[in-house]
Amino acid sequence: MMKRTHSLIIFLLLASITRGQIIVQFIPEINGRSLDGLFGCRTLNPSAAQVAVQLTVTVKERQAGTVCMIKTSQFNIGPGTGIIPVTAVRGASVQFGNNRLGQLLSINHLFPEGDYDYCYSLQYVRSDNLPDEQCFSYLLTPFADLSLIDPYNLAKICDKRPLLTWQPLIPGVLGSFYRLVLTEIKPGQSATEAINYNLPLINQQSIMAPVLPYPPSAPELKLDTKYAWQVSAYKEQTVLNRSEIWSFTVECKDSVKNVVQKSFREIEDLLLGNYYIAEGEIRFAITNSYKPQQLRYEIEALDRPDKRIKGLPLLKLVTGANNIVLDLENGNFKVNKYYIMRLRMPNGSIKELRFFYTEKK
Repeated sequence: MMKRTHSLIIFLLLASITRGQIIVQFIPEINGRSLDGLFGCRTLNPSAAQVAVQLTVTVKERQAGTVCMIKTSQFNIGPGTGIIPVTAVRGASVQFGNNRLGQLLSINHLFPEGDYDYCYSLQYVRSDNLPDEQCFSYLLTPFADLSLIDPYNLAKICDKRPLLTWQPLIPGVLGSFYRLVLTEIKPGQSATEAINYNLPLINQQSIMAPVLPYPPSAPELKLDTKYAWQVSAYKEQTVLNRSEIWSFTVECKDSVKNVVQKSFREIEDLLLGNYYIAEGEIRFAITNSYKPQQLRYEIEALDRPDKRIKGLPLLKLVTGANNIVLDLENGNFKVNKYYIMRLRMPNGSIKELRFFYTEKK
C-alpha cells in the first residue's frame, strides 16, 4: 500500500512538472489599442513538451461590458518562448459586443477610449486540465498628436546644424523611444516623397527625449536647399505614433545683416526671423506706450529647456522709444549654442526671440 501511494505522488509530480503553466505575455499599452494587436502576445512554456491548445481572448470595458471575443483554431506551443502562429490567427473567429464600443471596433478595428480588461484563456486540447487564464487591465487613452516644433513647417532658417525639437509622446509609454528621419527634398518632389524615397541624412533611433541636437557625424545642411523631416515614437518593433512630415529651407540673409549693421531693430521685426546671431549682446528697439516700467524677460537654452539663465541684467523702459543693449558676455552663455528669450511686452503679450550666441569679434 505504501509503495502505491509513493508511486501515485511521484506520478502527479511528474505530470505537474511536464505540463507546467503556460504564461501569456501581453503589453496592453502597445498591443491593446487594436484588434490585430491582441495577437501580438507571446507565450512562455516552461515544460520540455509541446502542448496543443486553443486560445480565447475576451476584452471587456468596465462600463460597456464585453467588447469582443476571439477564438483561435487549435495550435501547438513548443518549449520556451513563442508567438501565436499565423495559421491560428487566420482561422480565428471574432464576435463583437452588442454595444457602441463593439460596433466601433468592428468598423475600424481600433479600441476606443476606455477602461479595459484583456483576458487570455488557454484551453488544453485532449486534456482534462483546467484552462490557464491571465487578465491584463489598462486605461486606454488615445495618443495626442506627435507634433513637430522646430524648425517650423515651411520655415527659412540660417543654421546648417539646427536643433530639432518636437512634442513628447502623450500619454507616455515606459520603454519607448523616438526615431527621427531628415532628408533633402529634390526638385519636383514633395516632402512626403522625399521621406519615403530619398536616402536620409539623419536616421536616428533610440532617442530618449523630444529633442535632437544635429548629429556631428551627419553632413551639414546646404544653403538654398529644402529638407523634410519626421519623428515617430516606438517601443520594440511597434510604432506607437508618428508626426506629420514638415519641410524647411536653409537660407541665410536676415541674421547676418543684423550683426554687421550693429543697429537697433524693432523687436517686432526681429521676431519675424528664425534666429538672431548675438555677438555677445542683443540689440533691439522697443516702444513703451505706458508708464516707465521694468522689461520682464527670461532666457533658456534650447537644448536644456528646464534650465533658465540666472543673473540677467535688469532692463528699464521709459515711456516712448527705447534702444536696448542686452549684454550677454557676463552671463552663463555657451558659445555656438542656441537660446530662446521670452519677453513680456508692455501690453502684456508674450513674445519669443531665438538667438545663436557667439563671442564679440
